[in-house]
Amino acid sequence: MDPDDWSKVVLAAIPVVGAVAKLLRGAVPGRRGRLVSDADLLAKLPPDSDAYKRMLGHLDDEVACIIEEEDRRRRDVVGVVLGVALLAGAAALAVSAWHSDRDVSPFLWAAAAVVALLGTVGLVQDAMPQARDDAGRPIR
Repeated sequence: MDPDDWSKVVLAAIPVVGAVAKLLRGAVPGRRGRLVSDADLLAKLPPDSDAYKRMLGHLDDEVACIIEEEDRRRRDVVGVVLGVALLAGAAALAVSAWHSDRDVSPFLWAAAAVVALLGTVGLVQDAMPQARDDAGRPIR
């Protein structure tokens, strides 16, 4: 495969990788979402049943875990992987620009610079441990 063909593949794959990562991150219900559905289930149980008491204890434990986790700082793994993928794509674009014709190489260098900038910003932002919500967004 010609290096120019690789640059086209990389440029086409970058938005696809980002979209898939975003869909995977949003598809998983978070702890708070499960807590809401458990609370709805609790409301449907008879208050004098053993299941009600167990579910109430479970909800108390989950709330304690959520409060504990908000104090802990963590990295956004999906963002780190996406940042590394963008930097790898920028490297592939740079190699392709190096081996391409003179008329195409400035555009490939510019694309490599933009992708490298986006990958670096995303990697730095997501690799720093921060208190995050269930979707991975920093809590301010």
